[in-house]
Amino acid sequence: MALALFLQQTTVQTSPPNAAELKEQIRQTVLQAREAALQAAADAKAAQAAQGGGGHNIVVPLPPIPPIGGTTTSVPYDRDIPPRVASISIAFFLTLAFMVVGLPLARAIARRIDKGSTAPPAIPKEMRDQLQQISQSVDAIAIEVERISEGQRFTTKMLADKRPQDITVLPGSTGQ
Repeated sequence: MALALFLQQTTVQTSPPNAAELKEQIRQTVLQAREAALQAAADAKAAQAAQGGGGHNIVVPLPPIPPIGGTTTSVPYDRDIPPRVASISIAFFLTLAFMVVGLPLARAIARRIDKGSTAPPAIPKEMRDQLQQISQSVDAIAIEVERISEGQRFTTKMLADKRPQDITVLPGSTGQ
């Protein structure tokens, strides 16, 4: 009976409460329901005792109090992750960030180095003409030296092929 009166007395709010107000309202409702249940149990015991006390004892269990507020403990999610996964994932993302930033920087530095090494300066026309003339002169000298050496080989071969009787001794020479 007390519970019915309690439920009739509760009013519905027109504006939605925020989380803290709602939590407090639920807490107050649970406490009032518990007190009402205890009062109903006491009234039932008193009525039974007034009737003669020989009846059955009715035990009304108390409703459990739901955990509201800071009574629950949150389990950290660190226990779900193996020990080395966090460090490996951090290393992976750092490596990825380094590659995203470092690769373009390295390419830019390489391009700057390549641009810094300029081509050798062009040789002036007068020097090119002189070098070409010296090259032609060296080629001509090489041809002349080859002709001289060919003539010397021919002369040496001719002297080696002569027989001793063909050799004439000139007057004033010893013949040796």
